[in-house]
Amino acid sequence: MTLAEQPPMKSFESILAGAVPRRPARLATAVLLTMVDKIVGGELLPESSLPTESTLCEVFGVSRTVIREALKLLEAKGLVRVKQGQGTTVGPTEQWDLLDPLVLDAAMRYADTFEILDDVVDVRVGLECQMARRAAEIMTDAQLSELRDALTDLEKLLDQPEQYQQAEGAYHDLILRGSGNRLGRSIIRSIHPRARMNVRYRGTGVSAGHMMMSHRGHVAIYERLAGRDPDGAAKVMREHILGSWLERKAGAPSAQGL
Repeated sequence: MTLAEQPPMKSFESILAGAVPRRPARLATAVLLTMVDKIVGGELLPESSLPTESTLCEVFGVSRTVIREALKLLEAKGLVRVKQGQGTTVGPTEQWDLLDPLVLDAAMRYADTFEILDDVVDVRVGLECQMARRAAEIMTDAQLSELRDALTDLEKLLDQPEQYQQAEGAYHDLILRGSGNRLGRSIIRSIHPRARMNVRYRGTGVSAGHMMMSHRGHVAIYERLAGRDPDGAAKVMREHILGSWLERKAGAPSAQGL
């Protein structure tokens, strides 16, 4: 849908009516949180113009200094573009900093299609497969023993889906840590928990069959790591992440059903 085809946007004042949060110690934070929510949530459309600073001051009940501070923070996150003498416009989605915690949280909260969730899975596959490959080469015997114990703990939770899903995050993190790739681990630890906030990503009513499929994947990953098989570890990690996602995606609720 082009910008011209989109329905007319509501007035700025009506969008924010009753939405301004209680003011924290830093007033700019209140403005920032509300604006991130309204931009990422789609109520303020990309390329649309924001009101003047004086109007923003009136709507939020804050000073011009506070508004300018909030706009600078929004600009740093790629959510707005401020041009001297030309006002402020909402930035295009491709410029949003999706690794910024506030932006990512909002993106996961408002994801009404699978597009960004598919992106999360693609990032996980790209990073975790390579990290599993590396882990197979350099994990110590002590780290492998810790991973085996975590796998045993997972098996005990097969009849407790929620607890199992929480524990499998720790299982994967042991592999990420074992790879020695601190940056890759930080990225996964940032995006994966936030993606799990979205019901489409984490799935609902996980079946016993899905649990067993997921657990077999965890077993296969451990066996390849313990066997010092880099290619095999990367292969089964890919199959595990993609297979589990496609299973959850097939049973995910529609946007209308949320």
